[in-house]
Amino acid sequence: MKQLLKKLINKQMRRKILTLLNHLWCAFCRMIPLRKTVLFYTIRADGKLAGNSQAIYDALGCKKIIFAHMLPHSKKLLPIAYYRLLTSKVIVTDDYVRYMRATELRKDQKLLQVWHACGAFKKFGLDAPSHLSPEAEKKTHAQYDAVAVTSENCRKAYASAFNVDEKICLPLGSPRTDEIVNNADSLRVSIYSKYPEFKNKKIYLYCPTFREEDGVQIDYDPMIDWDKLSDALDADEIFIVRRHPIMKYRFFEKEYQNILDLSNDSTLELTSISKAIITDYSSVIYDACLMDVPCVFYCPDYKNYERGFYLNFPADLPGKMVTNSTDIINAVRNSEGNTNLAAFKADQLSACDGHSVERITKLIYEWLEA
Repeated sequence: MKQLLKKLINKQMRRKILTLLNHLWCAFCRMIPLRKTVLFYTIRADGKLAGNSQAIYDALGCKKIIFAHMLPHSKKLLPIAYYRLLTSKVIVTDDYVRYMRATELRKDQKLLQVWHACGAFKKFGLDAPSHLSPEAEKKTHAQYDAVAVTSENCRKAYASAFNVDEKICLPLGSPRTDEIVNNADSLRVSIYSKYPEFKNKKIYLYCPTFREEDGVQIDYDPMIDWDKLSDALDADEIFIVRRHPIMKYRFFEKEYQNILDLSNDSTLELTSISKAIITDYSSVIYDACLMDVPCVFYCPDYKNYERGFYLNFPADLPGKMVTNSTDIINAVRNSEGNTNLAAFKADQLSACDGHSVERITKLIYEWLEA
């Protein structure tokens, strides 16, 4: 039957029919009374929340719904997504809500963006290369009622990235950082219970982020000779690789005693026991700064990195930048005592004081009761 319909109705006509059906379904959903619920919408994982969304979800004592599906969404999910989005009084998201481009929320609904990354480091949204058109980017973010940011000084960057009024970019903090500020010891206990052999070792954690060309993700070669790196490590040093979640490929297949790929483990927990963090353009630096863990920036492709930055890179970084892999070990061994760390934290993380969840849940409760 599907094949027959495809032959009888061309692609353009099928698209028009689907658009019409979508509009009719959304109109029906708007007729359903708004439910006093909080919808958590995420595309960062399947079936579960993480980071900021999870921290808020755990703290709320009201009716909550989770819509957690990585892209692309199947056709079966589309009516469910629109139904949830148009019948929940408050919507919380930590990434893009693509459906906002095609539908308008109801008058009494509220949409809160609690972006998954801290601070204003590398450019994103409208300020970065994207496979979306500028118009599609603007429509994606146009209906936010509030955007949670991590400091007063970050408001301008988020307003620019989302093309929204700076007034709705509120220095509420990053909910996931509450655990870092208040419970860093429990993070260490958790990871040591899993890897007791890490005790009394110097842990160097390498957290590279993904790379793009023209807004499309590409595989990244960190240009590290893993054999030479292994040989350069002392007996009490362990080099741990923790790739970005969307980097589904490994950097090495060989087994090393002192180089481990623990990409399935918690970045927070690994950071809590690290002597130093090695990264490039990843927001993991904010977690490290809150735990006073020194940072080293290994950026072999610095001159070709296409995102751009909100801060003065590399002068404003809370750590030394190196571009040659042979300099990494020496840099991490001498990374303590970074004089720029305090200034960086004050500029980028002033609202991450351990009370971010408290402020954000207060706002959500006010919206629910309005």
